[in-house]
Amino acid sequence: MIKLDKISLSFPNFSLDNICLDIEKKDFFALIGPTGSGKSLLLEAMTGLIPVNKGKIFLKNKDITDLPVEKRNIALVYQDFALFPHLNVTQNILYGISYHKIPKKTAQDRFAMLINTLGLEKITKRSIQNLSGGEKQRISLARSLILNPSVLLLDEPLSALDPIFHEDAKELLKKIHKDLEITTIMVSHNFPDVLYLANRGAIIKDGRIMQKGKIEDIFEKPNSNFTAKFVGMKNIFPFSENNSKLFIKDNNKIEIMADHTPGANHKNIGIRPEDISFIDKRGNTFENAFNGIIDKISSSGIYLNIAAISQGIKFDIIWPRSYIRNYELKIGKKIAFGFPSEVVHTF
Repeated sequence: MIKLDKISLSFPNFSLDNICLDIEKKDFFALIGPTGSGKSLLLEAMTGLIPVNKGKIFLKNKDITDLPVEKRNIALVYQDFALFPHLNVTQNILYGISYHKIPKKTAQDRFAMLINTLGLEKITKRSIQNLSGGEKQRISLARSLILNPSVLLLDEPLSALDPIFHEDAKELLKKIHKDLEITTIMVSHNFPDVLYLANRGAIIKDGRIMQKGKIEDIFEKPNSNFTAKFVGMKNIFPFSENNSKLFIKDNNKIEIMADHTPGANHKNIGIRPEDISFIDKRGNTFENAFNGIIDKISSSGIYLNIAAISQGIKFDIIWPRSYIRNYELKIGKKIAFGFPSEVVHTF
């Protein structure tokens, strides 16, 4: 659908270097990475707002590298929505029609469909200044979608919304992607949003692609220390291998059972904190089971961040807040915990 072939562009203090991506038709593709890594810059390069120094951009196998913005058929929705304050809702949505030479009847049909799909029927004549963040987002989407783009680019589409609107907006993006079957590329820092919306994605750091592929593989099978830490795989340990058994290198008494291919030249073990389970008196059985002491408890909303020490090794764990009540968790308490071999990733 859209292909970036060795894209490079340079600024005085930053550059995108040799970016290669293939986004397939109907993909919901997520670009994730640290702040300042080049995610939004890459979106602007796709639209033609920023010219590339090297490489090619293809859309439906057509080279669009040197095409002007209005001829690329790619729409970009910015984080701040970028609506025109002097125009009302209808005028904002229809703004680009004349520039793209869309027939009046076609525009009217699309307008009616989008107003219905996005739930904007009651506010079409309202001033932009009198709208909520969720309403502004829907209008910004309608303004882009009425042009019937081949690709929809979303730059942090949910970050400016209050938590009360966040979930509704996320469901709306899911519905638009499904109903319109539009290829979508989203920049986001919110991992739950990425995991819910995207089927494929890439991690970018300092203008370079670090990993790409299925979204679940990026989060569950990172290919490096950087990607593992970035996607929240906090339990990362160097390991040694002895007779096909894996041991945490800093404590060769702790054996870890893993779905590991011997001789793969991997050096680290990774376990996501939410994959570690509490072992209660009923005796849950895991290939990897440990006794430890709670060293730290902190809260992140409805979840607990637990640090448990076992044989001198710290394991980071995420459990529901209800565990404090159910299991009387507190600092210094002895606990048992474990995880199956299939959640252990080596890289």
